[in-house]
Amino acid sequence: MSRRSSMGCATIMFASFLRDRRTRDDAPVHKGVARTIGLADVADSVACLETCPAQPARFAGGGALLDGETNPFLAWSSSPVTVTVHHLRDVVYDVDHRVLIKDGCLIAETCYLQPPEALARITVDRARLGRLAGPGVAIPCSDHWPGNYYHWMAHTLPVIASLSDRPEWGSARLLLPALLPWQRRTLELLRPGRCGIEPIAAGAQYRVDRVAYCNIVAGAADFAMSRLCGAVFRRMAAAVPVARRPGARLYVNRSGTGNRAIPNESALAARLHDMGFLAVRPETLAPEAQIDLFRAASMVVGPLGAGMTNIGFCRPGTVVYDLVPDHHANPCFLAMAMRGDLAYWADCFPTGADRQDHVANWAHGINVGQVARRVVELMP
Repeated sequence: MSRRSSMGCATIMFASFLRDRRTRDDAPVHKGVARTIGLADVADSVACLETCPAQPARFAGGGALLDGETNPFLAWSSSPVTVTVHHLRDVVYDVDHRVLIKDGCLIAETCYLQPPEALARITVDRARLGRLAGPGVAIPCSDHWPGNYYHWMAHTLPVIASLSDRPEWGSARLLLPALLPWQRRTLELLRPGRCGIEPIAAGAQYRVDRVAYCNIVAGAADFAMSRLCGAVFRRMAAAVPVARRPGARLYVNRSGTGNRAIPNESALAARLHDMGFLAVRPETLAPEAQIDLFRAASMVVGPLGAGMTNIGFCRPGTVVYDLVPDHHANPCFLAMAMRGDLAYWADCFPTGADRQDHVANWAHGINVGQVARRVVELMP
């Protein structure tokens, strides 16, 4: 098999991974939740918020000047997606799994990346079932990784921005867990509308009279040219004064994270430092500092991970070089770069990981020389 074919297989395997993790009508379920059912079957109404047509991938230099042998996304196109909000009545919200249950049935579209064995264990448990019966509609705003920066920025904040500003929902309540300080600050920068926050507790289930469910919260727009998702970054950036002069070269260092660790990342960071790059760990910076830093960048290099979410704040034309592990060839940052008109390139690197998995560490180091040569080629 050629190198290009193997890279294409990595992308296909990631797409297969997503499909396999989503619930299906024929997936096994516990007797307490008899089967799955679709949103369209149980919703009172549905509204279209945005239509996102498919677009072919765009790359730095038009892709013509670069050796694409190791780019896993050359044949990729963005997902054609309709962003919707469904209105439902009398449902149960399971907090730990962030799923909705209607008349004993799991609502399939809410089962974001849930393995069948987890779904099989969900039951409506009266011992921990509370009730949200306050005024206004309830809006589920987070998936089951609520503390992850990418999931917060790509799923939660677009839902809040899209729905909280609608005047007819001024009394709506945002269903959110206890917020971390940085999450509270992002909400202050976003300046959403008049909706209140309804705290939800881990381990709880709630019976909810009225729900508005936006499919962005379940990742529907991750690989789409979504105006709503892109607007969140511009809206937040507008609230932060410009302090840095443009031109910084950034390396997004993953050394402080536990997932997809690269054994020789310190060597990579040192090589890029010699090439004029500033190594940053975004999770150590306040949201305002992250915004101002990435807004000033002329080039961003980094392994695929949540810290790269900040390319959403980059100016059009900024060069983004995505270091993609072959056990998790995820094009989410290509989609984000296309939304922001960035000059994106990706190379996929063999990691030696024994499974296709979004958390597995690299079994061996990255090819530092290969990265350095590509950086020279891409450097503005």
